[in-house]
Amino acid sequence: MQHTHTDVLIIGGGPAGTSTAISLLTYGKDLSVTLVEQSNLNQIRVGEHVSPSIFDLLGYLGLERDSFDEGCFLQNFGTTSYWGSDIPMVRDAIFTAEKPTCQLDRAIFDMTLLKQVAELGGMILPRTKCLGYEQLEDNSWLIKLQHIEKGPITIHATFLIDASGRQRSPSRQINIPSHKLDTLFGIGAFIEIKGRTLPNEQLIESTEHGWWYSATLNDNYSSTVFFTDTDIVSELELSKHANWNKLLQQTKFIKERITGFNSSEITTWTRSAHTHISDLSAHNNFLAIGDSMAAFDPISSMGIGFAISSGCNAASIAMLQLTEPNPDRISVYQNDVSRIFDHYLHMQKSIYSQEKRWPLSKFWNRRN
Repeated sequence: MQHTHTDVLIIGGGPAGTSTAISLLTYGKDLSVTLVEQSNLNQIRVGEHVSPSIFDLLGYLGLERDSFDEGCFLQNFGTTSYWGSDIPMVRDAIFTAEKPTCQLDRAIFDMTLLKQVAELGGMILPRTKCLGYEQLEDNSWLIKLQHIEKGPITIHATFLIDASGRQRSPSRQINIPSHKLDTLFGIGAFIEIKGRTLPNEQLIESTEHGWWYSATLNDNYSSTVFFTDTDIVSELELSKHANWNKLLQQTKFIKERITGFNSSEITTWTRSAHTHISDLSAHNNFLAIGDSMAAFDPISSMGIGFAISSGCNAASIAMLQLTEPNPDRISVYQNDVSRIFDHYLHMQKSIYSQEKRWPLSKFWNRRN
């Protein structure tokens, strides 16, 4: 069994975890940083709609737009939503003072951040499963891992950060409580539209059992997702591809946007999309970031931005805790996230309250 020490151990190789690692390696003084990712880094990564403010966050990490391969940031020139009525609400970036938003290619985006961690001297352990966490008397951590090739590994870490996403694997194992508000779930597919070019825009359409989202990934590929609650997924048997496609064909506007694809050629994927917030009062030398700390409804478009900003904030706290421990810093972090979360809840309620066409719908009744 291999034994090693690291100043900071980060569980999770998504944008939250990599942003934290980059920030620690950039602004910390000779810190050792280890990042553990259970997957082989080749899993499907769902793109996300982001505002231009993301480039300010990336600038803090020492990354410019041209640090990413071409196609990573696809400009989005407008959003059309059919929400509350069949009358389209159009927000066209061409006619606003704001810069166009972007649709991320998550595969390119995430891999660029991982490469930056490696170039700055961080240790990355992919295909590695965490088997157990033990906090010692001095508040440091002993973590048992299993690497697919290297076998058992034990890491002693002074500071532990959970960046594992909505699964919250480390947080759950060390009994960090979480307040979960819903069971929202996304079932989607990457759809190739042959013979025509898709406009660089988003389309949102609410329906009786939930809402649809479709965004252009490149000229003829669309990411199309249906969001509803897990019990509705079971009732409508949406895990069956034919039922998902049947529901898609019942839409009025989404189906017209992506008409022309062969339904037998697509494969659906699933993602949890529930809202929750964690309570970090139980442990010292531990932080949760990104979706592990607070997860937001995709209608808010807050995921990636919060992942990076919370990661940078956590890195600053970890650096201070390593030299001058003070439990109040984690309380301040918790309070900051709680304020963001409360603001989000008001925004979420305002958005969902606009849809009143299905008074008997289980999905909409829960949100109104």
